[in-house]
Amino acid sequence: MDFALTRTEVEIPAFHEWRVETSRTGVLNIKLESGTAEIFGTELTSNINYTFKESMKFAISTYHGCKISYTTTSPLDLEYISEETILKQILNLHLSIEKNNISNNNNNSNSRILIIGPKDSGKTSLARTLSSYSLKTSNSKPILINLNPQLSHFTMPSQLTACELYDSLDIETTTFGETMSTGPGTGLYRSQIPLVKNYGLESFTENLELYKCLINELSIEIDNKLSTSNLKGNIIIDTPAFNVSNAKIIQHIINSFKINIILVVGNERLLVDLRKKLTLNDKVHMIKMPRSSGCIEKEPKYQRELQQKSIKQYFYGSNRCQLNPYTLHCFTTDFLFLKPKELDSSNMELMDFMNGDADDDDNDDDDYDPFAGNDNDNDNSKKKLERNWKYNNMFQIVDDPQETDLMNVIVSIIDDKDLDIKKLLSSNDIDEKEKLSIINKHVTMSSVLGFCYVSGFTSSTKKLKLLVPTPVTTLPGKVLVLTQMRYHE
Repeated sequence: MDFALTRTEVEIPAFHEWRVETSRTGVLNIKLESGTAEIFGTELTSNINYTFKESMKFAISTYHGCKISYTTTSPLDLEYISEETILKQILNLHLSIEKNNISNNNNNSNSRILIIGPKDSGKTSLARTLSSYSLKTSNSKPILINLNPQLSHFTMPSQLTACELYDSLDIETTTFGETMSTGPGTGLYRSQIPLVKNYGLESFTENLELYKCLINELSIEIDNKLSTSNLKGNIIIDTPAFNVSNAKIIQHIINSFKINIILVVGNERLLVDLRKKLTLNDKVHMIKMPRSSGCIEKEPKYQRELQQKSIKQYFYGSNRCQLNPYTLHCFTTDFLFLKPKELDSSNMELMDFMNGDADDDDNDDDDYDPFAGNDNDNDNSKKKLERNWKYNNMFQIVDDPQETDLMNVIVSIIDDKDLDIKKLLSSNDIDEKEKLSIINKHVTMSSVLGFCYVSGFTSSTKKLKLLVPTPVTTLPGKVLVLTQMRYHE
C-alpha cells in the first residue's frame, strides 16, 4: 500500500500570486517545477522542497509564470490564485530607487527608505521584498532595520534590530533567518549578523524616551559602519503602526537616519496629513504605495503564536537546522538585573515634574533632538556628542528578583565589557541616581549579545536554571535585562 502524500500541481500566470494559509498542525512542502517564482522577493530554487509549518501565511508570486507542486499533511486553511497584486508597482518602485542610486553615485550616497502605514497594511512584506530586490540587483548590501518591537527580525520580539544582508532571507521561518548566535546556517541560507538593541517592551508607546534613544543609537552605529565602506547599500526601515498622532516620532526617525524616501502604505489620508505635519527638505520624497489585497488582519492570538514560534526557534532551531539547547545553572547574585520602565507619555511627564525636570517653556519632550546644532553630516562629530537623554526613565534595577520576576522570562544579555559593574555599584562617590543613569546609558549604547530563558528558580538558594542555545559555562555578560516576553515549553 502506498502511503505517500498526493502531490498537487498549481499553474501561476505571470503577475499573479498564489496565496496560502497553512493549518496549525499541518506541514506544507512546496517545490518549484518550472518558471520563476519568489516569496516576498526571495527567489525559489527549482527542485528543492521548501517546508512550512504551524500557521504560515504567505504568497508565491511570479513575473513570468511558473508551475509549482505541493504536498500537505492536512488541508490548507486557504489557497487561491489572485490577479490583484501590486507586483508591478513594487518592481517600478525598486527600479526607480536603483536609478536614483546610480544618478547619485558620484555623491557616494544611498537610498534611506522609511515605510509607514496602518496596522496589517503590508509594511513588513514590502520591506522584505525591497531588501531582497536590492540584494539581487546591487553591488552593495542593503541594511534592513526593524523598529517594531512586536516583530522578531533575526531575533526575539521586543528588540530593535539592524542587519546588513549577506544572503537571501529565509522564507521558511518567521524570523527571516538564523543568526550567528544560534547556528551556522541552514544550508540554503547563510547566518546573518544583526545589530540588536534591547528595548524589552512590546509597544513603542510604553517608553518613548527609551524608544527614541535606541533609534538614535542604531542610527549612530549604522552611520559609523557606512563611513568605513565605499559601497553604501540601501537602508530599508520597517516600523510599527504609526498614525498622524505619531508625527513627532516619525520626524525623529527621519532626522536620525537622514531619510530621503518615505513610503506611505495603504492610507492616502495619512500621506496628506503627514505632508502637513512633517518638516522635510527638498531631497525627501513621499510616495504612496497601494495596500495589497492579500494583506490580512492578524489577530492578537496569531501575533502571540508568531512570537512564541520565534522564541522557540532561537533555542531549538528551524526545520533545516535543529539545535539542542543547553542548561546553565547559576545564582542571581552573579548578575545585575534590570527591567525596562513601562511609561506612557503622561506618566513620563509626571515623573519629569516630580524629579524637577519639567520644562518651563511650551516645548514638548518629543521635540528634543540630541543632535541639534550639528549641521555637519559628513564628519564623525555625532559620535562625540554628549548624550542628553533622561536615562533614569529607561530601566530600573531589580535588587532582589523573585520567582514572579524571573520564571519563564526571556532575558537579554548585555555587552558589559567596558563597564565595571562591581566597582560602580560599590562606589561611595556616586549617588544611586547617578549610578542608574550610568548603567542605563551603557545599556542603550551597547548591543545585545544573546538571550536566555529562565526555566527554573529556587527562592531559598537564589539558584537559576537558564536555557541557552550554545554550550557555555558562564554567560558572556553580567548585566541581564528582564523583557516583557514570556515563553512556556
